[in-house]
Amino acid sequence: MSQSMSQATATQNLNVTSEYGTLKAVIMHKPNTEIDRLLPDNYRTFLFEDIPFLTKIQSEHDHFASLVASTGAKIYYTEELLRETLQNDTAKQALIEATGALERCEGMIDDLTRQTPDELTTILFAGIRANEARARGFKMSMYLPDDRMLMPPLPNFYFMRDPAAIVGNGIVSSNMFYPARARESVIMEHIFRYHPLFAHSVDFVYGVDENERFSSIEGGDIIVINEESAAIGCSERTSSEAVMRLAGNLFKRGRVKRLYEVFVPPKREYMHLDTVFTIVAAQTICAHKRSFMESPQTRMYEAADNAEGAQLRGEGRTFMDVLKDEFGGLNIIEVAGGDKYYADREQRTDGANVFTIAPGKVVGYDRNQRTNAALREAGVEVLDFEGSELVRGLGGARCMTMPIERATA
Repeated sequence: MSQSMSQATATQNLNVTSEYGTLKAVIMHKPNTEIDRLLPDNYRTFLFEDIPFLTKIQSEHDHFASLVASTGAKIYYTEELLRETLQNDTAKQALIEATGALERCEGMIDDLTRQTPDELTTILFAGIRANEARARGFKMSMYLPDDRMLMPPLPNFYFMRDPAAIVGNGIVSSNMFYPARARESVIMEHIFRYHPLFAHSVDFVYGVDENERFSSIEGGDIIVINEESAAIGCSERTSSEAVMRLAGNLFKRGRVKRLYEVFVPPKREYMHLDTVFTIVAAQTICAHKRSFMESPQTRMYEAADNAEGAQLRGEGRTFMDVLKDEFGGLNIIEVAGGDKYYADREQRTDGANVFTIAPGKVVGYDRNQRTNAALREAGVEVLDFEGSELVRGLGGARCMTMPIERATA
């Protein structure tokens, strides 16, 4: 059930110390008008595999959300959170100015400021074309074509995992690799900073200092193993420098004791660490066992002796060895049951990217039949749903969620 400011309690705790503790609260984004901004000549620029059908993608997302909520978890939708955040004039002006600088549309700041919270919410998600701006009375050149996008849309926003992540009770504000997604993290940063649900205890552990805005990091690469350790993929979208900086910040604040850097080949079909591996229960993972997860190239950061920053320790363990040591044992459920032919097909449609809503209970696409069968055979409950339109953005169930509170596993 969606929780708005008027319905919700006064505050919302932030606490994620595992990937499989029973889900208590999550942020999601239902695809909306921004999807209809995708065209044959721009959908690849916006990182899509094809153009989704809006009505169908919304119905698929509704079904997905109903399964996520089946454990009683609160679902906060970004559209409501942003609209409520923008009711705060300070928050509204700060976000408009940050957006103007990011999108190089400072000339629209005064016009954006005149918009109501509802109107501005629509613009920040869907962008705005010249003809729409004229209809709203924006000051602009009369020579601009009607279909010129003055601010681009954010069609990837339903992949909520990436613009921010919670580690313990700290917030990692992402620095997105592709410009097409940069505004997503700016919006989420302002929601966490100003919305009454979160502002009481907001603690950014990464991403708000100026010197942290030069190295890319995305939430899909961040895996919380347990209360003492986390893993981060060094991938196409997360840099090794960002991993090092985040490690130092987490250690300094006492969030974790060990941070593992996992090298992920910079290929679109891998994208983030969570596209090839997720934790579904204690000592149990679902994985597409690529060679990079079984080669001894995992690196471990620990707190430096002077308690400032992080120190790198040479590692000879594989990532699978690391997980086995952290969990005290490891049960690996392979994508498509390990069938190489079908594993490659189902990895492409995010077979491993299931979303754990309780220990041994996951949500995932129904099209990954062999992976779901392997999970069920291993005793994992799978709630599946149709996602033929959702998957056109190349992301799965975990990609579409930002857990902000889980029960202690």
